[in-house]
Amino acid sequence: MLPGGGDADPRSVDLSTSFSRNIRLKIPIASAPMDTVSEWRLAAALAMIGGIGVIHRNMSIEDQVRNAEKVKEQPPIPLESIYLLPIEPCGRALDTMRRKGLRELPIVDSNGVFRGYTRFSDLVEGCREDITPVSDFIHSGRSFALEEAGEAYRYTARGEADLVAIIDKGGRYLGSLTIDGVMDDINPALDHKGRLVVAAAINPMDMERARKLSRVVDALVSDVAHYQNRDIIRASTRLVKETSSDFIAGNIGTPEAALEAVSHVERIDGFRVGVGGGSICTTPSVSGIFSPTLWAVASVRDALDASNIRIPIIADGGLRSPSDISKILALGASSAMLGYMLAGTDEAPPDLVEVSGKLYKPYRGMASYTSMLRRYSIDRYSRSSKNVPEGVGGLVPYRGPLRNIIREIVESLRISMGYVGARNIEDLWVKARFIRAPRKRVIGDDEYRTV
Repeated sequence: MLPGGGDADPRSVDLSTSFSRNIRLKIPIASAPMDTVSEWRLAAALAMIGGIGVIHRNMSIEDQVRNAEKVKEQPPIPLESIYLLPIEPCGRALDTMRRKGLRELPIVDSNGVFRGYTRFSDLVEGCREDITPVSDFIHSGRSFALEEAGEAYRYTARGEADLVAIIDKGGRYLGSLTIDGVMDDINPALDHKGRLVVAAAINPMDMERARKLSRVVDALVSDVAHYQNRDIIRASTRLVKETSSDFIAGNIGTPEAALEAVSHVERIDGFRVGVGGGSICTTPSVSGIFSPTLWAVASVRDALDASNIRIPIIADGGLRSPSDISKILALGASSAMLGYMLAGTDEAPPDLVEVSGKLYKPYRGMASYTSMLRRYSIDRYSRSSKNVPEGVGGLVPYRGPLRNIIREIVESLRISMGYVGARNIEDLWVKARFIRAPRKRVIGDDEYRTV
Protein backbone atom coordinates (compact mmCIF):
# COMPACT_ATOMS: atom_id res chain seq x y z
CA MET A 1 0.00 0.00 0.00
CA LEU A 2 1.39 3.39 -1.01
CA PRO A 3 1.51 6.56 1.11
CA GLY A 4 -0.73 9.40 0.06
CA GLY A 5 -1.27 13.07 0.67
CA GLY A 6 -3.69 14.75 3.03
CA ASP A 7 -3.92 16.09 6.54
CA ALA A 8 -5.14 12.96 8.36
CA ASP A 9 -3.63 12.78 11.84
CA PRO A 10 -3.24 9.19 13.11
CA ARG A 11 -4.43 10.34 16.54
CA SER A 12 -7.76 11.52 15.13
CA VAL A 13 -8.43 8.66 12.70
CA ASP A 14 -11.96 7.27 13.12
CA LEU A 15 -11.95 3.46 13.18
CA SER A 16 -15.69 3.03 13.73
CA THR A 17 -17.37 0.76 11.21
CA SER A 18 -20.38 -1.40 10.41
CA PHE A 19 -20.16 -5.07 11.33
CA SER A 20 -23.57 -5.50 9.73
CA ARG A 21 -26.41 -3.26 8.61
CA ASN A 22 -27.54 -2.53 12.16
CA ILE A 23 -24.43 -3.10 14.28
CA ARG A 24 -21.83 -0.37 14.65
CA LEU A 25 -18.42 -1.09 16.10
CA LYS A 26 -15.84 1.33 17.47
CA ILE A 27 -12.98 -0.73 16.00
CA PRO A 28 -13.10 -3.06 12.94
CA ILE A 29 -12.31 -6.28 14.82
CA ALA A 30 -14.41 -9.44 15.27
CA SER A 31 -13.34 -12.72 16.82
CA ALA A 32 -13.53 -15.91 14.79
CA PRO A 33 -16.06 -18.45 16.13
CA MET A 34 -13.46 -21.04 17.14
CA ASP A 35 -13.58 -23.14 20.30
CA THR A 36 -10.02 -22.16 21.24
CA VAL A 37 -10.72 -18.46 20.73
CA SER A 38 -14.22 -17.18 21.20
CA GLU A 39 -16.35 -17.85 24.26
CA TRP A 40 -18.04 -15.32 26.53
CA ARG A 41 -14.94 -13.96 28.30
CA LEU A 42 -13.17 -13.00 25.09
CA ALA A 43 -16.40 -11.78 23.49
CA ALA A 44 -17.11 -9.50 26.45
CA ALA A 45 -13.54 -8.21 26.60
CA LEU A 46 -13.54 -7.48 22.86
CA ALA A 47 -16.89 -5.68 22.96
CA MET A 48 -15.62 -3.65 25.91
CA ILE A 49 -12.93 -2.14 23.69
CA GLY A 50 -15.15 -1.62 20.67
CA GLY A 51 -15.17 -4.88 18.70
CA ILE A 52 -17.49 -7.87 18.68
CA GLY A 53 -17.08 -11.50 19.64
CA VAL A 54 -18.73 -14.35 17.75
CA ILE A 55 -19.50 -17.24 20.12
CA HIS A 56 -18.51 -20.56 18.53
CA ARG A 57 -21.10 -23.31 18.04
CA ASN A 58 -19.00 -26.31 19.04
CA MET A 59 -21.20 -26.66 22.13
CA SER A 60 -24.80 -27.40 23.01
CA ILE A 61 -27.49 -24.86 22.15
CA GLU A 62 -28.03 -24.18 25.85
CA ASP A 63 -24.33 -23.52 26.46
CA GLN A 64 -24.08 -21.22 23.46
CA VAL A 65 -27.12 -19.24 24.57
CA ARG A 66 -25.70 -19.00 28.09
CA ASN A 67 -22.38 -17.73 26.72
CA ALA A 68 -24.22 -14.97 24.86
CA GLU A 69 -26.29 -14.12 27.94
CA LYS A 70 -23.13 -13.76 30.03
CA VAL A 71 -21.79 -11.18 27.59
CA LYS A 72 -25.04 -9.21 27.85
CA GLU A 73 -24.86 -9.39 31.65
CA GLN A 74 -21.40 -7.83 31.84
CA PRO A 75 -21.28 -4.16 32.85
CA PRO A 76 -20.13 -2.04 29.89
CA ILE A 77 -17.37 -0.46 31.96
CA PRO A 78 -13.97 -1.89 32.98
CA LEU A 79 -14.68 -3.34 36.42
CA GLU A 80 -12.24 -5.25 38.58
CA SER A 81 -13.19 -7.62 41.36
CA ILE A 82 -11.37 -5.88 44.23
CA TYR A 83 -13.01 -6.26 47.64
CA LEU A 84 -12.77 -8.00 51.02
CA LEU A 85 -15.25 -9.86 53.19
CA PRO A 86 -16.07 -8.32 56.61
CA ILE A 87 -14.47 -11.27 58.44
CA GLU A 88 -11.11 -10.94 56.70
CA PRO A 89 -8.20 -9.64 58.81
CA CYS A 90 -7.30 -5.98 58.64
CA GLY A 91 -3.69 -6.95 57.94
CA ARG A 92 -4.77 -8.44 54.63
CA ALA A 93 -6.60 -5.23 53.77
CA LEU A 94 -3.44 -3.21 54.44
CA ASP A 95 -1.36 -5.53 52.28
CA THR A 96 -3.87 -5.30 49.43
CA MET A 97 -4.05 -1.52 49.54
CA ARG A 98 -0.27 -1.13 49.69
CA ARG A 99 0.18 -3.51 46.77
CA LYS A 100 -2.45 -1.81 44.60
CA GLY A 101 -1.84 1.76 45.77
CA LEU A 102 -5.40 2.28 47.04
CA ARG A 103 -6.74 4.59 49.73
CA GLU A 104 -9.98 2.65 50.18
CA LEU A 105 -11.19 -0.90 49.70
CA PRO A 106 -14.82 -2.08 49.30
CA ILE A 107 -16.27 -4.47 51.86
CA VAL A 108 -18.81 -6.99 50.54
CA ASP A 109 -20.71 -9.46 52.71
CA SER A 110 -21.19 -13.17 52.05
CA ASN A 111 -24.43 -12.44 50.16
CA GLY A 112 -22.60 -10.17 47.73
CA VAL A 113 -24.07 -6.96 49.18
CA PHE A 114 -21.85 -3.88 49.33
CA ARG A 115 -21.43 -2.72 52.95
CA GLY A 116 -19.04 0.20 52.68
CA TYR A 117 -15.31 0.89 52.56
CA THR A 118 -12.31 0.51 54.79
CA ARG A 119 -9.79 3.37 54.71
CA PHE A 120 -6.04 2.94 54.55
CA SER A 121 -5.56 5.80 57.02
CA ASP A 122 -7.88 4.16 59.55
CA LEU A 123 -6.12 0.82 59.23
CA VAL A 124 -2.64 2.29 59.62
CA GLU A 125 -3.76 3.91 62.84
CA GLY A 126 -6.04 1.21 64.26
CA CYS A 127 -4.97 -2.17 62.89
CA ARG A 128 -2.72 -3.19 65.77
CA GLU A 129 -3.55 -6.86 65.53
CA ASP A 130 -3.43 -8.28 62.02
CA ILE A 131 -6.25 -10.66 62.89
CA THR A 132 -8.74 -7.89 63.73
CA PRO A 133 -11.59 -8.18 61.18
CA VAL A 134 -12.04 -5.33 58.72
CA SER A 135 -15.67 -5.13 59.86
CA ASP A 136 -14.30 -3.02 62.74
CA PHE A 137 -13.16 -0.41 60.22
CA ILE A 138 -16.13 -0.10 57.84
CA HIS A 139 -17.37 3.39 57.01
CA SER A 140 -19.91 4.64 54.52
CA GLY A 141 -18.80 5.95 51.18
CA ARG A 142 -20.14 6.75 47.76
CA SER A 143 -21.11 3.88 45.48
CA PHE A 144 -22.68 4.08 42.04
CA ALA A 145 -25.42 2.19 40.27
CA LEU A 146 -24.53 0.75 36.89
CA GLU A 147 -26.77 3.36 35.26
CA GLU A 148 -24.55 6.04 36.84
CA ALA A 149 -21.39 4.76 35.14
CA GLY A 150 -20.75 8.12 33.50
CA GLU A 151 -20.81 9.95 36.82
CA ALA A 152 -18.61 7.23 38.36
CA TYR A 153 -16.07 7.85 35.59
CA ARG A 154 -16.06 11.59 36.21
CA TYR A 155 -15.91 11.17 40.00
CA THR A 156 -12.90 8.87 39.77
CA ALA A 157 -11.19 10.89 37.03
CA ARG A 158 -11.38 14.01 39.24
CA GLY A 159 -9.27 12.15 41.79
CA GLU A 160 -11.97 12.03 44.44
CA ALA A 161 -11.31 8.31 44.84
CA ASP A 162 -8.83 5.70 43.63
CA LEU A 163 -11.68 3.23 43.38
CA VAL A 164 -15.48 3.21 43.60
CA ALA A 165 -17.89 0.32 44.02
CA ILE A 166 -20.49 -0.29 41.31
CA ILE A 167 -23.70 -1.92 42.56
CA ASP A 168 -26.98 -3.17 41.11
CA LYS A 169 -30.46 -2.03 42.11
CA GLY A 170 -30.47 -4.46 45.03
CA GLY A 171 -27.20 -3.16 46.42
CA ARG A 172 -25.21 -6.17 45.24
CA TYR A 173 -21.58 -5.53 44.38
CA LEU A 174 -20.83 -5.78 40.65
CA GLY A 175 -17.21 -4.69 40.67
CA SER A 176 -14.85 -1.80 41.28
CA LEU A 177 -14.03 1.01 38.88
CA THR A 178 -10.40 1.97 39.47
CA ILE A 179 -8.40 4.99 38.43
CA ASP A 180 -6.41 2.69 36.11
CA GLY A 181 -9.65 1.62 34.44
CA VAL A 182 -10.69 5.23 33.95
CA MET A 183 -7.34 6.07 32.35
CA ASP A 184 -7.63 3.19 29.85
CA ASP A 185 -9.07 4.10 26.44
CA ILE A 186 -12.36 2.23 26.85
CA ASN A 187 -14.97 2.75 24.14
CA PRO A 188 -17.39 -0.20 24.22
CA ALA A 189 -19.59 -1.36 21.37
CA LEU A 190 -23.14 -1.34 22.72
CA ASP A 191 -26.60 -2.39 21.60
CA HIS A 192 -29.66 -0.12 21.69
CA LYS A 193 -30.19 -1.01 25.37
CA GLY A 194 -26.67 -0.01 26.37
CA ARG A 195 -25.40 -3.59 26.68
CA LEU A 196 -22.29 -5.08 25.10
CA VAL A 197 -22.83 -6.41 21.57
CA VAL A 198 -22.34 -10.09 20.82
CA ALA A 199 -22.83 -12.43 17.86
CA ALA A 200 -23.12 -16.20 17.60
CA ALA A 201 -22.19 -18.77 14.97
CA ILE A 202 -24.91 -20.97 13.50
CA ASN A 203 -25.56 -23.36 10.65
CA PRO A 204 -28.51 -21.84 8.76
CA MET A 205 -30.13 -25.28 8.67
CA ASP A 206 -30.24 -25.45 12.48
CA MET A 207 -33.40 -23.43 13.07
CA GLU A 208 -33.78 -24.42 16.71
CA ARG A 209 -30.37 -22.98 17.55
CA ALA A 210 -30.98 -19.87 15.44
CA ARG A 211 -34.35 -19.12 17.06
CA LYS A 212 -33.05 -19.45 20.62
CA LEU A 213 -29.93 -17.40 19.95
CA SER A 214 -31.87 -14.69 18.15
CA ARG A 215 -33.57 -13.79 21.43
CA VAL A 216 -30.17 -12.85 22.90
CA VAL A 217 -27.57 -11.99 20.26
CA ASP A 218 -27.25 -9.01 17.97
CA ALA A 219 -26.17 -11.06 14.95
CA LEU A 220 -26.34 -14.64 13.73
CA VAL A 221 -23.19 -15.51 11.78
CA SER A 222 -23.42 -18.30 9.23
CA ASP A 223 -20.64 -20.76 10.01
CA VAL A 224 -20.49 -23.09 7.02
CA ALA A 225 -17.41 -23.72 4.91
CA HIS A 226 -19.23 -23.30 1.59
CA TYR A 227 -22.26 -21.01 1.71
CA GLN A 228 -22.96 -21.18 -2.03
CA ASN A 229 -25.05 -24.31 -1.65
CA ARG A 230 -28.74 -24.53 -2.57
CA ASP A 231 -29.77 -26.19 0.69
CA ILE A 232 -27.90 -23.59 2.76
CA ILE A 233 -29.34 -20.68 0.79
CA ARG A 234 -32.85 -22.16 1.02
CA ALA A 235 -32.44 -22.56 4.80
CA SER A 236 -31.19 -18.96 5.06
CA THR A 237 -34.34 -17.73 3.33
CA ARG A 238 -36.41 -19.34 6.05
CA LEU A 239 -34.05 -18.24 8.83
CA VAL A 240 -34.26 -14.51 8.12
CA LYS A 241 -38.06 -14.69 8.18
CA GLU A 242 -38.16 -16.39 11.58
CA THR A 243 -35.42 -14.48 13.42
CA SER A 244 -34.84 -10.80 14.16
CA SER A 245 -31.07 -10.63 14.69
CA ASP A 246 -28.87 -9.40 11.86
CA PHE A 247 -27.84 -12.24 9.56
CA ILE A 248 -24.27 -12.62 8.28
CA ALA A 249 -24.00 -14.96 5.28
CA GLY A 250 -20.82 -16.95 4.69
CA ASN A 251 -18.37 -18.14 4.03
CA ILE A 252 -18.26 -17.06 0.42
CA GLY A 253 -15.24 -16.77 -1.83
CA THR A 254 -16.45 -15.29 -5.12
CA PRO A 255 -18.51 -12.34 -6.35
CA GLU A 256 -20.92 -14.81 -7.98
CA ALA A 257 -21.64 -16.32 -4.56
CA ALA A 258 -22.47 -12.89 -3.13
CA LEU A 259 -24.81 -11.97 -5.96
CA GLU A 260 -26.54 -15.36 -5.88
CA ALA A 261 -27.11 -15.05 -2.13
CA VAL A 262 -28.53 -11.54 -2.46
CA SER A 263 -30.88 -12.62 -5.22
CA HIS A 264 -32.34 -15.51 -3.20
CA VAL A 265 -32.23 -14.46 0.46
CA GLU A 266 -34.59 -11.65 1.41
CA ARG A 267 -32.31 -10.12 4.05
CA ILE A 268 -28.54 -10.35 4.23
CA ASP A 269 -26.97 -7.92 6.69
CA GLY A 270 -23.34 -8.81 6.12
CA PHE A 271 -21.02 -11.16 4.24
CA ARG A 272 -18.28 -13.30 5.74
CA VAL A 273 -15.70 -13.51 2.95
CA GLY A 274 -12.75 -15.85 2.40
CA VAL A 275 -12.40 -19.60 1.84
CA GLY A 276 -9.39 -21.68 2.83
CA GLY A 277 -7.19 -18.78 3.94
CA GLY A 278 -6.93 -19.51 7.65
CA SER A 279 -3.50 -20.26 9.11
CA ILE A 280 -4.61 -23.71 10.29
CA CYS A 281 -7.05 -24.43 7.46
CA THR A 282 -5.97 -27.28 5.19
CA THR A 283 -8.84 -27.00 2.69
CA PRO A 284 -6.49 -25.93 -0.16
CA SER A 285 -4.23 -28.97 0.28
CA VAL A 286 -7.11 -31.39 0.93
CA SER A 287 -9.48 -30.24 -1.81
CA GLY A 288 -7.56 -27.86 -4.05
CA ILE A 289 -10.15 -25.17 -3.26
CA PHE A 290 -8.83 -21.76 -2.22
CA SER A 291 -10.21 -18.25 -2.43
CA PRO A 292 -7.53 -15.96 -0.94
CA THR A 293 -9.07 -13.48 1.44
CA LEU A 294 -7.50 -10.40 -0.19
CA TRP A 295 -8.74 -11.36 -3.64
CA ALA A 296 -12.14 -12.50 -2.37
CA VAL A 297 -12.81 -9.28 -0.46
CA ALA A 298 -11.78 -7.05 -3.36
CA SER A 299 -13.84 -9.07 -5.86
CA VAL A 300 -16.96 -9.20 -3.71
CA ARG A 301 -16.72 -5.49 -2.92
CA ASP A 302 -16.41 -4.63 -6.62
CA ALA A 303 -19.42 -6.80 -7.48
CA LEU A 304 -21.59 -5.31 -4.74
CA ASP A 305 -20.60 -1.76 -5.66
CA ALA A 306 -21.32 -2.41 -9.34
CA SER A 307 -24.81 -3.56 -8.37
CA ASN A 308 -25.26 -0.62 -5.97
CA ILE A 309 -25.62 -3.01 -3.01
CA ARG A 310 -24.42 -1.78 0.38
CA ILE A 311 -23.65 -4.79 2.54
CA PRO A 312 -20.71 -4.80 5.00
CA ILE A 313 -17.95 -7.32 4.33
CA ILE A 314 -16.20 -9.22 7.13
CA ALA A 315 -12.80 -10.47 5.96
CA ASP A 316 -12.12 -13.94 7.35
CA GLY A 317 -8.96 -16.00 7.09
CA GLY A 318 -5.19 -15.66 7.05
CA LEU A 319 -4.87 -12.30 8.83
CA ARG A 320 -1.74 -12.62 10.93
CA SER A 321 -0.53 -9.05 11.46
CA PRO A 322 -1.85 -5.48 11.77
CA SER A 323 -0.56 -4.75 8.25
CA ASP A 324 -2.73 -7.57 6.89
CA ILE A 325 -5.74 -5.94 8.53
CA SER A 326 -5.00 -2.49 7.11
CA LYS A 327 -4.69 -3.95 3.60
CA ILE A 328 -7.90 -5.97 3.84
CA LEU A 329 -9.80 -2.91 5.06
CA ALA A 330 -8.36 -0.83 2.22
CA LEU A 331 -9.62 -3.40 -0.29
CA GLY A 332 -13.21 -3.01 0.85
CA ALA A 333 -13.75 -4.92 4.08
CA SER A 334 -15.65 -3.21 6.87
CA SER A 335 -14.13 -5.41 9.57
CA ALA A 336 -11.61 -8.20 10.05
CA MET A 337 -12.35 -11.54 11.70
CA LEU A 338 -9.38 -12.78 13.73
CA GLY A 339 -8.56 -16.19 15.13
CA TYR A 340 -4.80 -16.68 15.24
CA MET A 341 -4.09 -13.15 16.45
CA LEU A 342 -6.47 -13.49 19.42
CA ALA A 343 -5.61 -17.07 20.36
CA GLY A 344 -3.18 -17.31 23.25
CA THR A 345 -4.64 -14.33 25.12
CA ASP A 346 -5.79 -14.50 28.73
CA GLU A 347 -9.42 -14.42 27.65
CA ALA A 348 -9.16 -17.29 25.13
CA PRO A 349 -10.73 -20.48 26.57
CA PRO A 350 -7.89 -23.06 26.74
CA ASP A 351 -5.68 -23.48 29.79
CA LEU A 352 -2.02 -22.54 29.59
CA VAL A 353 0.47 -25.24 28.62
CA GLU A 354 4.15 -25.07 29.56
CA VAL A 355 6.68 -26.46 27.08
CA SER A 356 10.41 -26.16 27.76
CA GLY A 357 9.81 -23.31 30.17
CA LYS A 358 7.64 -21.31 27.77
CA LEU A 359 3.87 -20.79 27.99
CA TYR A 360 1.45 -21.64 25.20
CA LYS A 361 -2.26 -22.11 24.59
CA PRO A 362 -3.86 -24.72 22.30
CA TYR A 363 -5.23 -23.49 18.98
CA ARG A 364 -7.07 -25.58 16.42
CA GLY A 365 -9.18 -25.22 13.33
CA MET A 366 -12.87 -25.96 13.61
CA ALA A 367 -12.41 -28.59 10.89
CA SER A 368 -9.52 -30.28 12.71
CA TYR A 369 -9.79 -33.89 13.81
CA THR A 370 -9.98 -33.05 17.53
CA SER A 371 -12.73 -30.52 16.93
CA MET A 372 -14.65 -33.04 14.82
CA LEU A 373 -14.53 -35.50 17.69
CA ARG A 374 -16.64 -33.22 19.85
CA ARG A 375 -19.52 -33.92 17.46
CA TYR A 376 -21.25 -30.60 18.08
CA SER A 377 -20.14 -29.30 14.68
CA ILE A 378 -21.95 -32.16 12.94
CA ASP A 379 -23.61 -29.93 10.34
CA ARG A 380 -20.33 -28.72 8.96
CA TYR A 381 -17.66 -31.26 9.67
CA SER A 382 -19.20 -34.52 10.86
CA ARG A 383 -18.05 -37.84 9.51
CA SER A 384 -21.47 -38.33 7.97
CA SER A 385 -20.71 -35.59 5.45
CA LYS A 386 -16.92 -35.22 5.41
CA ASN A 387 -14.50 -37.95 6.37
CA VAL A 388 -11.29 -35.96 5.95
CA PRO A 389 -10.34 -33.13 8.33
CA GLU A 390 -9.81 -29.73 6.73
CA GLY A 391 -7.88 -28.18 9.61
CA VAL A 392 -5.09 -28.84 12.07
CA GLY A 393 -4.27 -27.94 15.64
CA GLY A 394 -1.23 -26.82 17.57
CA LEU A 395 0.06 -24.38 20.16
CA VAL A 396 0.41 -20.61 20.00
CA PRO A 397 2.58 -18.53 22.35
CA TYR A 398 0.87 -17.06 25.39
CA ARG A 399 0.12 -13.41 24.58
CA GLY A 400 -1.24 -11.91 27.80
CA PRO A 401 -4.33 -9.68 28.04
CA LEU A 402 -6.49 -9.22 24.95
CA ARG A 403 -6.48 -5.45 25.37
CA ASN A 404 -2.71 -5.35 24.73
CA ILE A 405 -3.10 -7.16 21.40
CA ILE A 406 -6.01 -4.95 20.35
CA ARG A 407 -4.17 -1.80 21.38
CA GLU A 408 -1.26 -2.75 19.10
CA ILE A 409 -3.63 -3.47 16.20
CA VAL A 410 -5.53 -0.21 16.68
CA GLU A 411 -2.39 1.92 16.84
CA SER A 412 -0.99 0.21 13.74
CA LEU A 413 -4.23 0.86 11.84
CA ARG A 414 -4.14 4.51 12.82
CA ILE A 415 -0.56 4.83 11.58
CA SER A 416 -1.36 3.06 8.31
CA MET A 417 -4.38 5.24 7.63
CA GLY A 418 -2.37 8.32 8.50
CA TYR A 419 0.18 7.40 5.83
CA VAL A 420 -2.58 6.92 3.26
CA GLY A 421 -4.26 10.17 4.28
CA ALA A 422 -7.55 8.50 5.23
CA ARG A 423 -9.66 9.93 8.04
CA ASN A 424 -11.93 6.88 8.34
CA ILE A 425 -12.43 3.44 6.83
CA GLU A 426 -14.68 4.60 3.99
CA ASP A 427 -12.08 7.24 3.15
CA LEU A 428 -9.49 4.44 3.10
CA TRP A 429 -11.52 2.57 0.46
CA VAL A 430 -11.24 5.60 -1.82
CA LYS A 431 -7.66 6.71 -1.19
CA ALA A 432 -5.71 3.45 -0.83
CA ARG A 433 -3.38 2.55 -3.70
CA PHE A 434 -1.38 -0.64 -4.09
CA ILE A 435 1.67 -1.84 -5.95
CA ARG A 436 2.35 -5.42 -6.94
CA ALA A 437 5.86 -6.33 -5.84
CA PRO A 438 7.87 -9.14 -7.46
CA ARG A 439 9.35 -11.92 -5.38
CA LYS A 440 12.77 -10.39 -5.79
CA ARG A 441 12.38 -6.91 -4.37
CA VAL A 442 14.67 -4.87 -6.64
CA ILE A 443 14.31 -1.12 -6.29
CA GLY A 444 13.32 0.49 -9.57
CA ASP A 445 10.19 1.90 -11.15
CA ASP A 446 10.08 -0.85 -13.76
CA GLU A 447 9.86 -3.48 -11.01
CA TYR A 448 6.54 -2.23 -9.63
CA ARG A 449 3.12 -1.82 -11.14
CA THR A 450 0.39 0.39 -9.68
CA VAL A 451 -2.94 -1.44 -9.39
